[in-house]
Amino acid sequence: MPDRLKHIGLVFILALLCGVSATAQKFSVSSFRELPNDVTAFINPVNDLNDEGCALIKVQASPDFAFSTPLGIVKRENMTGEIWLYVPNGTKKITLKHPEWGVLRDYAFPAKLVSHRSYEMRVEEPARPVSGNAALSRVVTVHDTLLMTRVDTLLVHSPKKRTPLRLTAIADISYGGNTKTLMGGLMIALMRAHGGFAHISTDFGSCPATSRTCDRQGYIGDWYPYYADGKHHSAFIATGGAIHRLSCRIRVFEGIGYGSVRTVWQLAESEGGEYVRNKHYSHRGVAFEAGAIIDLDRFAIKASVSSIKGTQWFASIGVGINIGKL
Repeated sequence: MPDRLKHIGLVFILALLCGVSATAQKFSVSSFRELPNDVTAFINPVNDLNDEGCALIKVQASPDFAFSTPLGIVKRENMTGEIWLYVPNGTKKITLKHPEWGVLRDYAFPAKLVSHRSYEMRVEEPARPVSGNAALSRVVTVHDTLLMTRVDTLLVHSPKKRTPLRLTAIADISYGGNTKTLMGGLMIALMRAHGGFAHISTDFGSCPATSRTCDRQGYIGDWYPYYADGKHHSAFIATGGAIHRLSCRIRVFEGIGYGSVRTVWQLAESEGGEYVRNKHYSHRGVAFEAGAIIDLDRFAIKASVSSIKGTQWFASIGVGINIGKL
């Protein structure tokens, strides 16, 4: 009696195992590889919800298969002999489902999939009789692969991502010149990969009109007059030019414009009280500027050097904000 019970239990376990085996997944992924010469994803790009180009998986399997990934399937196309799946950049796994043969869950790719690149996945399906029409479909699949290879060889241009438009506003201070002038300024830049900028700096001073000039010590020719305590100073620099993006964090710019630094001394009342421009401390003419901007997401840090006629030099630093898509 105990031996009979053992036999019955053994038969029951074998039957249970057979039932589990009958419900198991009956297909497998035989190979997965990148197609370096296939530029289908470049020719007909498909973008995801983030407006980023998708990767293309060409699955050689029957059209009854369904697919899913953690990042979703952006687009599916049933082609002759294969299925095209457009998936988001960075996809790492895929799940395959068949209504008859079961589910292959979370098949892991060798590496993350990359935008605008094509890949091939071959699915090994259970053996079944091949009809004449199926054999013909097989021949058409090979012909389709050869045709795409010939097109890939001819098309070499890939779509370029357009850099978003960005507006930058920076408040800065400048210091320098032979009068050690301190100025406040504002710089505005508008660009994509390249663009333009305008920069204005001033000490907000003003000088009255003059009819005569003096040297550094105050001599007017050979005559040294008496001066009052009244001295006036003004400084102004305006430049504009081009700005370029070197990387996602660094931009450089260079420009040209006009600058003026004036110092005026007032004669004493006994000398007439008029104003005299000091030639040593007064300069005006062509100005130029060059510098760099470091971007920290929404914030921008700027440093530059400017000069008036190559004789008066000013250093500038500033902080601002970036407006627009990063």
